[in-house]
Amino acid sequence: MPFKRFRSRLSSRISQDSSVSQGTDEQSCGRPSFEPHHPVLPRVKGKPRVLGLVGDPQYNRDSGGSAKFGDRIFWTWRDTQLVNNGKVQELPILASTASWSDLNHDGSPAVEPLQSHADPLRTITLQAYGKNSTERAYFRIIHDGAEPRAGMQKDGTRRALWPDSPPMVTSTSDNGRVTAYSWIKKTHIRPDLSTVTQHPATTLYRITYAASENRDALPYAKLVDASFWNQDEIAYGAYGNVVKDGIAYLFGQINGMTALARVLVDRVERKSMYEYWVGGEWTKTKPNINDRSIDIPNANAGGQGTYYFSEPWDSFVWIGGSIFPGADCYITTARTPTGPWIKPFKFYSGANGTASLPAYSIQAHPGMLRDEDENAIYITYTKCDRDQSNTVVYSTPLVYVEWEDDDESE
Repeated sequence: MPFKRFRSRLSSRISQDSSVSQGTDEQSCGRPSFEPHHPVLPRVKGKPRVLGLVGDPQYNRDSGGSAKFGDRIFWTWRDTQLVNNGKVQELPILASTASWSDLNHDGSPAVEPLQSHADPLRTITLQAYGKNSTERAYFRIIHDGAEPRAGMQKDGTRRALWPDSPPMVTSTSDNGRVTAYSWIKKTHIRPDLSTVTQHPATTLYRITYAASENRDALPYAKLVDASFWNQDEIAYGAYGNVVKDGIAYLFGQINGMTALARVLVDRVERKSMYEYWVGGEWTKTKPNINDRSIDIPNANAGGQGTYYFSEPWDSFVWIGGSIFPGADCYITTARTPTGPWIKPFKFYSGANGTASLPAYSIQAHPGMLRDEDENAIYITYTKCDRDQSNTVVYSTPLVYVEWEDDDESE
């Protein structure tokens, strides 16, 4: 497609970019606003509810994100260990795995009711399932002709390809075939978790799923380009992504800044079709990592999180954590992905674990909502505890948060 036609299609779909108001100090003090072109300032309705844990008793899993694939929820996870007779096995470690969870007929997650006096932080109520290989990671790690499951290298370092954000669904066909993408940084770390490469290359994976009678069969993740973004380039899409009106908006985090690119959903694999937000406008020229004009202020609180679009608010939303470990959940919103974004604020604090890194990897799960008009969100985070043998055990609390409607905030 000629670039001029591409620009025309993009411009017609996001013409609001230049017309968004900056809001006022009075608005930022707390009251939600649903007026056109003004930022939405969310307020929690009642008290968020811990529904239990998301999990599969066979696995000890770190950091899960999800997307809706047809009539189910598809999850991708980071480091995963096997569990045998209730005990976490030290080896093997898989750098990533995947799973399913079910939805009810009304579209809500198939959460089992908690029994009386059951501890929601110790009880799996949303069952994860699916058949993973124990010989390789879900997102394949290929280096020097080898395919180490955990990414371990001969020199003792590790190439840990950990998904930071949920898969980005670009199409769902009438026959149930789903296509999605994940950008994953080729993180290279030492045993002490210090980084070998400060700004590593980023791998692009295409995830495809065709409806199958085998409910345990997982979507196939194909390695499209091992260095879709090169070393010392911005890892657009790895930090977060959201699709709106046929356009994929891809967020990257670099040097304390938040950068943004966009591309039509049917052109994701073609870098020549991308545009980049630089100096307050879209450009075909890819910026370098030291260009301060790429930054979109307040687009997140600095930690891991999820971008999505809220129909009740007619707004883009980010929910996640700060740069500090813990289960403090922050939110920010904007009428357009380029902003202005409201200043992120804390709306919920979950229970921390007993490990040195007590909690992290806060994620939102809009695919679990009954429909696009439900004014609520499901969130999870990774809670880390140490068991009697001093092994770190991961758990994934599932929390339901409702938001006040406009008339309820008056």
